Amino acid sequence: MNRYFALVVLCLAALASADESLSASPWEGRIIGGLNAVMGQFPYQVSLRTLADFHFCGGAIIGDRWILTAAHCGIGRKPTEMVAVVGALSKSHGGNSYEIREIIVHPNFNEWTQESDLAIVRTRTAMSFNSVVFPVRMARTYTPEGRAVLASGWGLSSLTAVSNQKDVMQYVALRTISNEECKVRFERLQNRIVADSSLCTFSRQTQGTCMGDSGGPLVNDGELVGLVSWGIPCAAGYPDVYVRVASFRAWISAMTGVY
Repeated sequence: MNRYFALVVLCLAALASADESLSASPWEGRIIGGLNAVMGQFPYQVSLRTLADFHFCGGAIIGDRWILTAAHCGIGRKPTEMVAVVGALSKSHGGNSYEIREIIVHPNFNEWTQESDLAIVRTRTAMSFNSVVFPVRMARTYTPEGRAVLASGWGLSSLTAVSNQKDVMQYVALRTISNEECKVRFERLQNRIVADSSLCTFSRQTQGTCMGDSGGPLVNDGELVGLVSWGIPCAAGYPDVYVRVASFRAWISAMTGVY
């Protein structure tokens, strides 16, 4: 085991819960170096929470009963043990809660490599749309390198400041990089794969995503292009890796009827 990989293992193991294996350890993106969002700026943003109101993952509304998130957010969780909160700016109050009817994890999801890290969440009742709750269009085409994108969510200001969790939704402007560049930057990483269905971003060190909000949306020009999947915590000079939504659009549409 080389020093680089050992560092990744230590970072992930320290943040994973005691009953989680390394292969499924949740690098769950938070916003580092971001700005406070304003009410209604990201109407498609979802907070997935336990029944005790603990936020554990993000998501994106695509239909009145349908939410996209990361597959590892749904593994090991029962629909009856979680809710979706929408229309909230603050993580501690506000918004509307919806019970979950079903979690559909992509059949090709690989917990070790994080390939096909995509899940569909179906709410028990239809969400009411308004100026602060509204679906986002799914990207239809491959997003190339050099595109300006926005990531949003609630979270830590740094990996070391675990208690300094942002209550107000954060967002950060990033830029996509090519999958080839992304693979080179991760060439020594042994347990993750940058697949064709991955999308990578990098802006600069101290700016990006961190722990606690996987499944959160990445948007370009009003379209959902990615969902936070994995990376090296946190904004440490390496790319952030997302599920490329356009690669799974046919499967999503077949499951949900949303196009």
